[in-house]
Amino acid sequence: MNVSCLRVACFPCLSVQLVIKAAIKAKTNPFPTQSKGGLYLVLTSDDIQVQDFCVTACGFHYFTFPSIVGYTLPYAWVGNLERMCPSLCAYPFVILDYVRGSVKPLKSTNGEVGVDAMISVIVHEMAEMATDPSVNAWYASSDPTDPVEIADLCIGKYGGGGGLGYIGEVRRDANGAVFNVYRIRRRFLIQWVWSYVADDCVGP
Repeated sequence: MNVSCLRVACFPCLSVQLVIKAAIKAKTNPFPTQSKGGLYLVLTSDDIQVQDFCVTACGFHYFTFPSIVGYTLPYAWVGNLERMCPSLCAYPFVILDYVRGSVKPLKSTNGEVGVDAMISVIVHEMAEMATDPSVNAWYASSDPTDPVEIADLCIGKYGGGGGLGYIGEVRRDANGAVFNVYRIRRRFLIQWVWSYVADDCVGP
């Protein structure tokens, strides 16, 4: 599904690096430039469209170019998924178009489909930044220009036994909302990631 730029503000992927540049060069409270101990996460609202969002990606990670930012820093971008492409990027809270009717959507963990879905994509991208920060480290495919990373291998799996359209064994609260992480009075549903040691998808 593509999103018309007549309805939202559209930006190329490299524009995310300009956001990071503005943050680290701000005159007041600039962000630190920790190339070995930090990462940068850019989140956008539901009226922002970044290149390839809803077409080939629900988010992405990469590294900044010194020619743009002045440093090489790992970063990720994730957009709000509810408005633009919920059936593509907000699973299992919204069901894919081609299986709608045969599978029912699950109740959003915190009642905010867009944000709850973003949280899982954020975890997906952070796991891949940690294991493949320069997009040249750990990936499973034979094509380095299109790496299949540790979270890509486990898309759609949120619990034990997951796969083939089944998210796996997850917990439900008193209102029927699903989750697999419970921290600091908040519950979340996050995607599992691949473990080279376990030779399988693993999660919290």
